Amino acid sequence: MIAPILGAGECHVWWADPRHQTVEDMSEVLSEPELERAARFRRDPDRRRFLTGSWLLRTVTAIQLGIRPEDVVVERKCSDCTRHHGKPHIRTAGSRLHVSVSHSGDRVAVALTTEGPLGVDVELVPSTPIDDLARCALTVRERRALEALPQAERYEAFARVWVRKEAALKATGHGLRISPDRVEVSGPEERPELLSWPLDVPPAEVSYRALDPGDGYVGVLAVLTGNRNLRVTESHVAGMRLVGAEPLLVAA
Repeated sequence: MIAPILGAGECHVWWADPRHQTVEDMSEVLSEPELERAARFRRDPDRRRFLTGSWLLRTVTAIQLGIRPEDVVVERKCSDCTRHHGKPHIRTAGSRLHVSVSHSGDRVAVALTTEGPLGVDVELVPSTPIDDLARCALTVRERRALEALPQAERYEAFARVWVRKEAALKATGHGLRISPDRVEVSGPEERPELLSWPLDVPPAEVSYRALDPGDGYVGVLAVLTGNRNLRVTESHVAGMRLVGAEPLLVAA
């Protein structure tokens, strides 16, 4: 299957493995700020995840806009500093795309839609004690729900709660500048739902969709939209080929 063009009321989520593309191929389409940021990573896996996310974002966006990946204008601004990071925005003329990027372990996700601001988050299920994380990141009600589960189930349960918080905060652009323990979501065994947070956006305007990143991972999509019939499709990148000068992603 070749990468499809977004339709009204649709959201596409693309998955990629950071081990499958070469650094040289990915670097060819990236901007100087992106390459400079990649060079600051000390660990190769971290660098590859960032490069893969930046490359995949440019490639899927270019397909939607009918241009080359290197011609996509990606703006990342942080309200706290001048560094090239933060929620990505597509500034290419004629673009109405909202985008989000996430990566963890061997999973990289890029989500895009024209419906409204969105956040995607994927996390590797932790294998080390989570007690300290739970105290910092969860509300009292969320901690009680976690503690009611058998010990072996708490790791994935914590990850399910965490991705809901981070995806919603990524959708607004606040990210973790808002402490996650000020955001309350539904329990890990319940349908994803935002219950409360310290923002002016009503929680009911945040629409969640659970994602399927594969065994050992959890993922979720949060979109600021009133459209409860949003159609979400997930695809895994098997490769890329060029038709003329235009990139085409081939889905697995």
